Amino acid sequence: MSIKLRLVLSYIAMLIIPIVTTVLIAHFSILYYFSDMQKGENEISYAPIRDALEEREELFIKIKEISLKTPEKLFNESYIKELEGELKKLNSGIIVRKNDDVVYVTPKYEGMEMESILPDFGEYKEDIPFRFKGAKIKLILSQQDFYFSDRSEGSVFLLTDIQPLIKIFKRLSVTVAVTIIIVLILTNGFLTYIVAKRIVNPLNKLKESANKIKDGDLDFNVDIDSDDEIGELGIAFNDMRVRLKSSLELQQQYENNRKELISNISHDLRTPITSIKGYVEGIRDGVADTPEKMNKYINTIYKKAVAADKLIDELFLYSKLDLSKLEFNFNDINIVKYLIDCMEELQFDLEKRGMTISFNGSDYKDIIVRVDVQQLKRVIINIVENAVKYMDKANGKIQVSLQEEEDEVIIAFADNGQGIEKEALPYIFDRFYRADLSRNSATGGSGLGLSIAKMIIEEHGGRMWAESVEGEGTSVYFTLKKSKSGETV
Repeated sequence: MSIKLRLVLSYIAMLIIPIVTTVLIAHFSILYYFSDMQKGENEISYAPIRDALEEREELFIKIKEISLKTPEKLFNESYIKELEGELKKLNSGIIVRKNDDVVYVTPKYEGMEMESILPDFGEYKEDIPFRFKGAKIKLILSQQDFYFSDRSEGSVFLLTDIQPLIKIFKRLSVTVAVTIIIVLILTNGFLTYIVAKRIVNPLNKLKESANKIKDGDLDFNVDIDSDDEIGELGIAFNDMRVRLKSSLELQQQYENNRKELISNISHDLRTPITSIKGYVEGIRDGVADTPEKMNKYINTIYKKAVAADKLIDELFLYSKLDLSKLEFNFNDINIVKYLIDCMEELQFDLEKRGMTISFNGSDYKDIIVRVDVQQLKRVIINIVENAVKYMDKANGKIQVSLQEEEDEVIIAFADNGQGIEKEALPYIFDRFYRADLSRNSATGGSGLGLSIAKMIIEEHGGRMWAESVEGEGTSVYFTLKKSKSGETV
């Protein structure tokens, strides 16, 4: 549920709950205050309002019938006593007037000087409530005019004291008002607490998490159990934390790699430079005192300089590949024809080392791939050179094969050399990695050849991997994407 919808529902609840609660409390308060309650011996028992009004109306109808049929009965002491009993139950009384003189008043209302206030004969038309001057009571007055037997004008007034009801209404009003205030406070407080809890608590968690990140602590999880915008913010915050942690770990890995790279470069460059320095010092000190020794020293210096130059070239190439700054010139070529030409070229050099290379994919025809010819040749040379360096057989062999797939071709270089240990196999494409831990450049090379080859293949959109069995040999595989145009250059 969104925060907006939650706030709207809480506002609606803040309106509906107080209204409903107030109506219910008012209903039960009315039932309580106007139910039959005996207040005491000298106090009045209040019937429900409707029943009281109906009883008053019925009594007034009886009084009207008496006044119209037998008005002299209003002077009958036994009847008046009986009538007063009924009037007392209804908190009422009567006044009987003949002409302008009051001839009877219920004892409760004696001495209130009502004569000047009572309506004249024939003037009063409906029951109205009014308060008498100087009296702390409020009455409902009902009037019935009639004629006595002597044809004199008569009026009978039914007075009902509604002051107790007014007190009850006041108490009821206070109860309802206080109830409304309490319900509003409780409802608003409760709903505000609930809504705020669902908003503030997650925000506090996010604040704590932000402080942890500020302090460098990224090993935690932002756990916000909410399906609203704050929950989404928590998920995004957690994703940010994970990515930031990965970024820092990657940065640390880069830093470690940089340090390792500098260490490896220093080691690999120091070896040929140290040799060159030693031979130069030998020449300077006159150790090479014969033409044969001088020629040997010069050749050695040259070879070491070439090795250092080659290492620098490989470092430069690796750096450009790593920074994605090496430009590739892609063209569509027939890979079968290309590999056949490469094998013929490589065979000449390998024969001098007592090795052979052969290609078993000549049966394939017109398989077009899109490659950078120069960089692909570098990949092949690096793979072959790696096989030559670790060849321990007198009759070394390299078998090249090709397998066509739907969208790519798989090229394999399999040798019959010493193989690679199972523990070392996953790392042979890492930069500067050598199975020879002594880092002997005479056998292990720079450790960049296969790493460069893999990076070049990946720039072509392909993959490179290796399989090996110790004592039997190693196979290096890479894939190339087929060309969609089918045109060769």
